[in-house]
Amino acid sequence: MIDPSSVRFTKTLAVHRKGLWNALLDCGYAPLSAGNLLRLAAHLGRWLEEQGEPLESLSPDLLESFLDARRRAGYTQFLTARALAPILRYLEAAGVVTLRLATRDSSAFEPLVQAYHEYLQRERGLTEVRARVYGDTAQRFLRSCLGSAGSEAELKVCASQVTAFILAAAARYRMGTVANIATALRSLLRYLYLAGRLAVDLTGAVPATTGSRRNGLPKALATGEVRRLLRTCDRRRHVGRRNYAVLLLMLRLGLRASEVAALELDDIDWRAGTFRVRGKGNRHERLPLPTDVGEAVAAYLRNSRPPLTDRHVVLTSRAPTRALPSSGIQAIVNTALTRAGLPTGSHRLRHTAATQLLAAGASLDAIAQVLRHQSHATTAIYAKVERSALIRVARPWPGALS
Repeated sequence: MIDPSSVRFTKTLAVHRKGLWNALLDCGYAPLSAGNLLRLAAHLGRWLEEQGEPLESLSPDLLESFLDARRRAGYTQFLTARALAPILRYLEAAGVVTLRLATRDSSAFEPLVQAYHEYLQRERGLTEVRARVYGDTAQRFLRSCLGSAGSEAELKVCASQVTAFILAAAARYRMGTVANIATALRSLLRYLYLAGRLAVDLTGAVPATTGSRRNGLPKALATGEVRRLLRTCDRRRHVGRRNYAVLLLMLRLGLRASEVAALELDDIDWRAGTFRVRGKGNRHERLPLPTDVGEAVAAYLRNSRPPLTDRHVVLTSRAPTRALPSSGIQAIVNTALTRAGLPTGSHRLRHTAATQLLAAGASLDAIAQVLRHQSHATTAIYAKVERSALIRVARPWPGALS
């Protein structure tokens, strides 16, 4: 066991030695990792004293100078701003530094993005995860218009900038991603117009994207492929139990990655065998919890979930332990698909759940209820999976011979 008192701190950070050590352990860091970060903090304190800088003066430029000094001194580890993040988070919580100032450049249009984020949740009913995704697109677009030295008060956007932003995205991403970016950009432009920040509604300047999801068949997994996918999870290990539970939630119930990420312990009613889904548009709905899915989730919770006060079901497997975001859920799925030798894409699991229900004889109304589609037109794409299913849901032609 590492003794934190053995780490050589000078007066700049000595008062925070014990608090930082306990905070790192509470975040799930192993004693060895926590000890290494404690030594990094001690080095930062010594360097600040050598420079004659108080701790409160920490800034991005000062931190970069510190990291340069570590590189020149021959250190081979903890050489990036990311390595300092756990230390800076603690110092912010202690009221010593401002994490936003210490970890990233302040944005001239950040108040505008924050107001847009609140509008999306309050007025449009978007979930926190979806609002954050839209906010990220807003930040990238506004930065491309204003530049790093731009001022929010000088917001001027023209149609050519809108078109250029989408064309740049089209050159970098697949069309499905570009379509999502275009949707988020239209939302931002509509908000800026309604808020009086733009004199003209520029939503019409966003180029149309091709490749509608209704043009092709859903790319579901076959039964054998599902078995191969699940076998990629080694349930003798903590990570394997977690990943197996995540895959079953998506394969059997068609949950989106964002819905798995949002699932909390209090959402599960073990006695009734149901759970609450926090879906799109801030809609909360209850679904039955199949036995095999419930057993997989329970095995993860009992044996492998880190003991954290955070109420989210799915947590990161490495420190700092915290709720796994939807991007992490997508990474679990894509890694498992790659190991199984299958094309990636987390939405394939949702398609698989729908097509399995259809093959089992479920009606499109039942599938729409399980997948929580607001429009039956969305569910109708699954009628194209097989001709026999299409025949079952088709109505007789008026006047046809019996």
